[in-house]
Amino acid sequence: MFEVELASRGGAPLFQPYHILKALWYLYTAQQIGRKELSLNLGIGEGSTRKLIAHLESEDCATSSKQHGIVLTAFGREKVDSLGLLGAYVKGGSLTVGAVDYGVRLTGLAETVTHGVEQRDEAIKVGADGATTLVFFRDELRMPDGFDVEGAEPDIARALTETFRLVEGDALFIGSAGTPEPAEDGAFAAAVWTLKK
Repeated sequence: MFEVELASRGGAPLFQPYHILKALWYLYTAQQIGRKELSLNLGIGEGSTRKLIAHLESEDCATSSKQHGIVLTAFGREKVDSLGLLGAYVKGGSLTVGAVDYGVRLTGLAETVTHGVEQRDEAIKVGADGATTLVFFRDELRMPDGFDVEGAEPDIARALTETFRLVEGDALFIGSAGTPEPAEDGAFAAAVWTLKK
């Protein structure tokens, strides 16, 4: 599902794995969207977007038509729901490193997160300043190393828990950057790296 296609003649990939997850989220929230708008939201060219749409169609996650644009199939919506995918802009305060923070929640992945360093590195690779990975265990929001977020930043912990409707076993990836697009990209890159683990 989260594989990339190389350009013809062995060039660079047309899109990255995180673009797939990001596209699923945009399509889920937009109901339907045109290729040009999706291209702008993903920050990739229209040709690459066309290939990404074809990829989603081959996975039975989306359909496209001139009349309705691009829409998720029932299977695509089920995929997003099964991942527990939810994205939103947040304020991470002292937990994050950038002026703009964007969070992505995935359900059931908390136990797969070890240190959060790998997720941070993935976020930086796609242009974010960094990423903060949080896990929800025993009704508490923590960093993977056990740092008690609720004890250190109770207001932020409460806001994050409510915004993302966190439940046992959820993982939250917050991408941080000076502007929105790399913050989003960082969060989706950290999330999809964890999914592929």
